[in-house]
Amino acid sequence: MKEMSNASVQSLSLSKKRKVRENSMQSSSKRSRNAIHLNQSERSISGIDDTRRCGKIVSIHLTNFMCHSNLRLDLSSRVNFLVGRNGSGKSAILAALVLGLGCNAKVTNRSRSAKDFIKIGETIAKIEITIANDGPQPYEPDEYGDSITLVRTITAGSGYYAIRNCHGRIVTKKFEDLQRILLYHNIQADNPVFVLNQDSAREFLKELEPSKNYQLFLKATQIDLITEKLNECLHLHKAHREELINTEKKLQYMQNDIGVHKEKLKDLIAFEHLEESLKNLEIEYHWLLVKEQEDRLEEINEKLDKYERKINELKKLIHNKDVVNILTQKITESHENIKTKNKDYSDINQSLRQIRQQNDEMIRKRSEIEMKIESLKREKLRQEKQINDLKQHIDERSKSNQADVDALRRQNGETLANYRTQCENDLTPIVESLKRDLKMFMENKSQKALIIDKIKQEQRSCSNKISAIDNQIATVKESIKNKMLIYGRHMPELLKEIDKARANGKLSVPPVGPVGAYLQVPNSQYRDSIESLIGPKVLQAFICDNASDRRTLEKILDKICKDNHPMIITTKFMGQIYDVSHGRVLPPSGTSLLMDLIECSHPVAMNFLIDRIHIETILLTNRNDIAESITSTRENVPKNLSKVIVLSAESMNLEYYPVPHYRMYSSKIHRPKYLQINVNERVKDLEMEKGKLENQLSILKKDLGEVIPQLSKDDKQIHSKRMLLEEKQGMLMELQEKIADLENVEYADYNNELQLLKNEIKEKDSCLIEIDRRIDENELDLNQFKREEKALTNEYERKKDELQKIQAEIETIKATANETVKALNAAKESAEKKGERIASDLTVDDVLMQKARFKAKLEKGRPINMDQDSLEDLIRHKERELETRRLVYDNLKISIDSLRASLKHRFDFIKKFKGHMSMLLTMSFEMILRLRNYMGDLVLDHQNKTLKISVIPRDHDTAAVSSASALSGGERSYSTVAFLISLWSCVDHPFYFLDEYDVFTDEVNREYMTRLLTEEGRNHAWRQYGFLTPLDMSLNPEKFIRIHRLAEPDRH
Repeated sequence: MKEMSNASVQSLSLSKKRKVRENSMQSSSKRSRNAIHLNQSERSISGIDDTRRCGKIVSIHLTNFMCHSNLRLDLSSRVNFLVGRNGSGKSAILAALVLGLGCNAKVTNRSRSAKDFIKIGETIAKIEITIANDGPQPYEPDEYGDSITLVRTITAGSGYYAIRNCHGRIVTKKFEDLQRILLYHNIQADNPVFVLNQDSAREFLKELEPSKNYQLFLKATQIDLITEKLNECLHLHKAHREELINTEKKLQYMQNDIGVHKEKLKDLIAFEHLEESLKNLEIEYHWLLVKEQEDRLEEINEKLDKYERKINELKKLIHNKDVVNILTQKITESHENIKTKNKDYSDINQSLRQIRQQNDEMIRKRSEIEMKIESLKREKLRQEKQINDLKQHIDERSKSNQADVDALRRQNGETLANYRTQCENDLTPIVESLKRDLKMFMENKSQKALIIDKIKQEQRSCSNKISAIDNQIATVKESIKNKMLIYGRHMPELLKEIDKARANGKLSVPPVGPVGAYLQVPNSQYRDSIESLIGPKVLQAFICDNASDRRTLEKILDKICKDNHPMIITTKFMGQIYDVSHGRVLPPSGTSLLMDLIECSHPVAMNFLIDRIHIETILLTNRNDIAESITSTRENVPKNLSKVIVLSAESMNLEYYPVPHYRMYSSKIHRPKYLQINVNERVKDLEMEKGKLENQLSILKKDLGEVIPQLSKDDKQIHSKRMLLEEKQGMLMELQEKIADLENVEYADYNNELQLLKNEIKEKDSCLIEIDRRIDENELDLNQFKREEKALTNEYERKKDELQKIQAEIETIKATANETVKALNAAKESAEKKGERIASDLTVDDVLMQKARFKAKLEKGRPINMDQDSLEDLIRHKERELETRRLVYDNLKISIDSLRASLKHRFDFIKKFKGHMSMLLTMSFEMILRLRNYMGDLVLDHQNKTLKISVIPRDHDTAAVSSASALSGGERSYSTVAFLISLWSCVDHPFYFLDEYDVFTDEVNREYMTRLLTEEGRNHAWRQYGFLTPLDMSLNPEKFIRIHRLAEPDRH
């Protein structure tokens, strides 16, 4: 305990050459107990609980290991300095640590075999390392307890491991269990970043080669191990991909093999029925011959039918030779009636007699056309005579006098101009002015009528409000005896009906309401704002437990208060208030939470306010600056805040909503009507409000008395203007009628009459031209008829010749048909002897080819030397095997695709991880260099796999970048330590051991490095550090530092 008071520095003067005495094990156990007691005392004195971490080295006990006969070292859980001259066995402790944690001898850089570490003259060496298992996430604490002791025994022939629990009992001797413990606690003793031995430290300080620096970076971050594993997975993926391709080929071969066997099975089944099939083919062949003859006969019959139809048509055409005359008649009558022409044409085709009659009619029509032509010619002569008479009449009228008519026209024109001037200059402006004046008076009257209606409406509103206030005053006074009256005169009766329904079993759970009856606001300062925020509808509402109770309550409300139902909410009743600890707002200074300001006597009512208004998320305050501060900036917004209410001295509140939807609204507040009202104050407020309304009512009466007389005056002016307007409009209409009469006067105009007669002559000339045109058209139609008559006669002769040829062909076809019938009968007789008729889609050639193929197979014999059942069993066996292998193939393909996607994802992650670690390493390195006023940089080239350290010491030219190899010993040592600490900041490990970190440095840099390493231990209490140095150590007393001084080496 005295050593603990002296900065927990333990000086060990241990003899390197001590002999193993008989009581060595006893003294070792005693020291172990003392060490455990010392560690527990240290924790209790320092009060640091966060130093506990599984995987830290508690103690190291070496027996006959290198230069140590029996050495026990109890380490601090934070910072340890091992001080001793060269040869005192510092590096041996580090080598024992590496070997004891499962590494091979090569990792120590001292030997290739573990037996070389046995002390000279001894045959067995033992390493006992106790690691902590009392921190977070211990390894099997029920089995091992607070600590795990790893024992490695080395003999000349071999060695073995043993793992003990905290009580010294051996739990296991398997090396796999040791690896499992180290992996669980993330202990990597073979990683030089965590355990840097003497040789590696010196080589690293001397060279600082960029490629080795980069390899150290990869090993520290375990990127090299991850990359190695990923490459192994990549090779595994390629091998499996090749295996998948081979499997796919095998599956295809198996599928083809099954297909071959199935074809053999088909051939075997077909061979069994081959003779029967051949017989059926023979029958099918003969019936196909019958079908060929039938098809041929049917084709001949179709030709005969076709020729018969054509003969009938030609005979009909020959017998109806007068059809030419009928068509001629149709042409001549086409300009009269198209329907009559079609009907006549169909009648001509029905009967030869009708054709002859219509032929006579056609001759008669031709005569009529000729008569019509003569009639048109006579009409032409008559029109010419009328034209001559009109010309004579025009000559006679041209000699009359037009002078009197022109004088009357001039006089009427002057009178008309005078009337128009009076209308435009005198009467029309007066009428328009009177209309405008009348419209203006009408609009003024309408506006004043609207004002009167508005004043009367406001009077009614004031009177209604005064009546309502009188009722409220009476209700408030009566509420002294019954507080429920403040919710309406119907409320007591409503509550009685609810109690009656509950007693009769109509309600399973009594409704909770009105909600305001269960609420209180002790602080009167907030009462107005809280009641306005909650709202009268919510305060008057009732809450039901289920839909059935809601329907019952609605029936009661329909009975008691039909016109004004309170709001009904249906929600499941809870026996206690919601736990809103995770959703409520923690009110900042100067604010109050709405939920804390409300006292509620029923949990259902309180839960209803939480659900509907979210009272646990609303804050109230008296200051605008506080509200703006906690809502306008994201960093200041309390968690779960929905809005802030700012109380105002006036009748308005301000509502602030936090970012990201920052905004502010104002809301009007009213005097409280329901929450803990003072009857006298409430009556006084209502009487004051009533007085204001009465004053407003008297003002309205005064305004109404001023407006009504103005309305009567406007009526008189409107009547006067309307009478004058009617008088002027009458005068204007009289003049307009006179103007219309003068404008409608007709004057005799001989010149115009003469022009009309000339126009009539022109019309008669046009009629003559039209008559000539019609005569020409009729003559053209007659000529066309004659041409078509000749063409039809020629067609008749041609069809007659064609008919004779067709009759000759028919005779030839009939002879062929007779021969075909004979062949058909013979084929049917032969086929019926073979068997019944078989329907087939094959041709005769197809059947002959199949017969030849079947005969060849019969001559060849069975296709395979197996029976049908055996072959079917073989196919089923192969199909099952194929299905099994296909399932394996599908699973393998899914696994390979999944592995490929996983590899791509992890290679991408490694790339990003390298960049992240590079940035973190560089920033940490630059920060540590700045502690010594150095400047420097780490240049990582991932493509070339180099890490170059560039350092500019202080007092040097900042423009010159110095490589690490150009630095002095002290500067290089400090840069190296800075680099190592930077690597430590990128990774995490239970412990870090560094051997001879100050071997090449001067005193100043050694002091800075020691202080830097000490600060690293101070800032990372959850890590354990061990620093080995051959130089003496003087540090300020610190509770977290322990110095272990090894005895002087024996030089004899």
